[in-house]
Amino acid sequence: MSALLHRIFDLYVKAFSGLPRKVWLLALVLLVNRSGAMVVVFLSVYLINDLDYAPIKAGYVMAAFGAGGIAGNYIGGLLNDRFGSWHIMFYSMIGAGLLNIILGQMDQFWSLCLMSFLISLFADAFRPANRAAVAIYAPPGKLTQSFGLLRMAVNLGLSIGPAIGGWLIHRYGFQLMFWGDGITFLLAAGVFYFALPPDETARPLVTEEEKDAAGQPRPAPAAAPAHRQPWLLVFVVANVAIILCFFQLFGPLPAFLSESGYNEQMIGLLLTINGLLIVAVEMPMLYVMERRFRPIPIMVIGGLLIAVGYLLLPAGVSTGFVVLFIMMIFLTIGEILYMPFTNTYVSEHAPPKRRGEYLGMLSASYSAAFVLAPLIGFGIAENRGYATATFACCGIAAVGCLLLSRVNMIREKATPSARQQPSLK
Repeated sequence: MSALLHRIFDLYVKAFSGLPRKVWLLALVLLVNRSGAMVVVFLSVYLINDLDYAPIKAGYVMAAFGAGGIAGNYIGGLLNDRFGSWHIMFYSMIGAGLLNIILGQMDQFWSLCLMSFLISLFADAFRPANRAAVAIYAPPGKLTQSFGLLRMAVNLGLSIGPAIGGWLIHRYGFQLMFWGDGITFLLAAGVFYFALPPDETARPLVTEEEKDAAGQPRPAPAAAPAHRQPWLLVFVVANVAIILCFFQLFGPLPAFLSESGYNEQMIGLLLTINGLLIVAVEMPMLYVMERRFRPIPIMVIGGLLIAVGYLLLPAGVSTGFVVLFIMMIFLTIGEILYMPFTNTYVSEHAPPKRRGEYLGMLSASYSAAFVLAPLIGFGIAENRGYATATFACCGIAAVGCLLLSRVNMIREKATPSARQQPSLK
């Protein structure tokens, strides 16, 4: 037993070792930010239960949130390649914090849609800049671990945020939710400003390999824009299909649980399970997976586990919390195997001078899934019930896994030199 515990401890040490200071500081900023994540989780419940909106109208507000993310991710990626990551990350957090507070003061449908769009526009401009910075800061062979550390910080925050949000809503109503989310955005911006001052990361990031003998950036070779890369287009379509299924977690799933008799505090605790499991097992799992397996097969398995997890949802709401707990285990393991490797795959195959743009398109696909998830989930649920909506989304995810399995072949056909790249990539 002691030998087994020693091996597990050694695995954890190896999983967290060798990551640079800047990656840890970015993780700290995300931890502070996501510790107040309440609005995205409970917005649909707020709209339906507190403002008496029909589920389909709540879906439109959530879709506006996702549409802002599509624009914010792509614009943020383009601005990152032009100006560097620091200003994009800092001002996106400031804007999102102020707008979250304003959102809580509104109750008209169109103003809610507009404000949701603007919040996500600012908040999601952060993502491609953050990922592009990590792709520069991470040492060789530790890119997925670095992305995993940031995801761990996000999920540790998300394990705190929904639980606190559910408790606040249950005790004091929804208004504190908007203030809490807004203040933590602003607090995270403050931590970022002092932890990573602008003189370190304000300039566009250039690796040593991209500099000439005089230390100046070399002229960049011509590279296709992101929207003209066939492999990337197939990749993001597959990602939309798989993440559309996963994002039932935000909107349709809480509404389904609420309709089935679960209160906000219980929903928050269930979502907390997801975050705590990720914090507990993601880094050692990524450490092992990155060294032994190729990314695409890992992602396909992860996508299928997400779909299988949701297949347990209808049984879970009727039989009790134990089945819902098992569902969250499937979803969490699927998420761990899928999401970090999407960033790694695109980062490794994107031209360095367009890395922000390519990662912006990947991030935009997550936001596109966020748009479609409530529209499809709530749309089918209103006519056929939540169980049917769940099965439909699982089918879409399975199609996404099939497309994903073809990406390497498409990339090799489009880029003959890709055949000579290491098999890990």
